[in-house]
Amino acid sequence: MKISLHYYSVAGNTEFIPKKIAKSFEDKFYSVHINRITDDSIKSIGDNFDIMGIGFPIYFREAPELVYDLLRNLDGKNRPIFFFATKGLYSGNTVRNAMNFSVGQNFRPIGFIEFFMPGTDFLILFAKKDSLTERFLKRIHSRNIDEKISSFTTRVQGSTTDKIPHTKWYTLFDDCIVKKLETMYDNYHRDYIGQFYSRTDTCIECMKCVRGCPRLNITFDEHIKFGVNCDVCFHCIHHCPTDSIQIGEITEGNVRYNRVELL
Repeated sequence: MKISLHYYSVAGNTEFIPKKIAKSFEDKFYSVHINRITDDSIKSIGDNFDIMGIGFPIYFREAPELVYDLLRNLDGKNRPIFFFATKGLYSGNTVRNAMNFSVGQNFRPIGFIEFFMPGTDFLILFAKKDSLTERFLKRIHSRNIDEKISSFTTRVQGSTTDKIPHTKWYTLFDDCIVKKLETMYDNYHRDYIGQFYSRTDTCIECMKCVRGCPRLNITFDEHIKFGVNCDVCFHCIHHCPTDSIQIGEITEGNVRYNRVELL
């Protein structure tokens, strides 16, 4: 039985989960292939799998658009699919929406699991290094992750029916009030597009930002340049080894998070 795992990850929280999911399935004698979701990778996904798993971080109760682009490129052929997601606060109907979309691509949803993890957007935008805010945000994460994943993969292994979750009870309040307030504040982070830059005095031209951008939005032409095809995922900022990449003056001295730190 072949399982194809695809994940969209920024700082590393979501990448942390499929590695553990793969280990759990391999212990059950499944063959597992893991692939990061990028503009390039979704064009070359093969059809040689029995079960698909898709994972992503939840931003503003939405999945990254590349997740939907991946699904649009596939025909599920009535094969099972499951979803896993990481979230800083609450998830709304994000996973439900993705699962319903997968049905339209002829997949059969068989399960989902969500994990609390440190909010990497809050860390880069609001938390100074070594501050109380940093310590507080890094403590927001699920416990007993290995046990939860083991239980989840066992359920998925034996699942034969659709497992789409119900609409969350707070959806109306979220849509009518919370999302409007968020949009008034920074338009779901999209206001930061065009403000990214790399400091010429500290950039070592390692190309981690160029290679790591899921949208292929960053190029090098005498210096690092940023386009406008940006998910505002902050991957480039978190993975810059010299903290050269900034958003205006907003991120100066703020926390970078490029590996999972579960305090």
